[in-house]
Order: sequence, then structure tokens, then C-alpha cells
Amino acid sequence: MASKVHTVLKASASLDFGSVAAGSEASLTVTVEGARQGDAVLVTPPSTLNTGLVVSKAYVSADDTVTVVVYNPTAAAIDPAAATFVVVVLV
Repeated sequence: MASKVHTVLKASASLDFGSVAAGSEASLTVTVEGARQGDAVLVTPPSTLNTGLVVSKAYVSADDTVTVVVYNPTAAAIDPAAATFVVVVLV
């Protein structure tokens, strides 16, 4: 069953994941006022995101809070610099 998007919420934040071990995930949160669990989330990573890191998922983890998860599928740790991620929540 299709449903309408009534509101688009947008936020950006500088995220510094620190060193992400080989084969591991790291997560950080972004405040998005009005976001609720079950809302759809889209994330635009920065163009400077290190080669090898991927945004594996993003979800509303609590009211007004989106968790962004990056995954390192490589054989070595990656320590990305802090960078701005854009988060959009469809309500």
C-alpha cells in the first residue's frame, strides 16, 4: 500500500567516525527535529568520504535522532576525517 509523504525534514552534521576496523561498522547520530521511528531516511555522504567506506544504513533510532552507520569492507582500518553528511527524513 502506498502512502503520501507529508513532510520532508532535513539536517546536516559533521560526523567523525574515528578509525573503522576492517570488516566493521561504526555509527553516529544526527539530530533531525520531528523524526520518528519508522520514518524513511536518506543519507548523502560527502564527496570526500574515504574510498572503501560505505554508508550501510541509516534509521530513526529515537525521536529526533537518526543513526548513520558506515561499513568498512576492506582488509585494513580506515580513519576518515570529520565530514558533513546530509540526512533527509520522509514523514
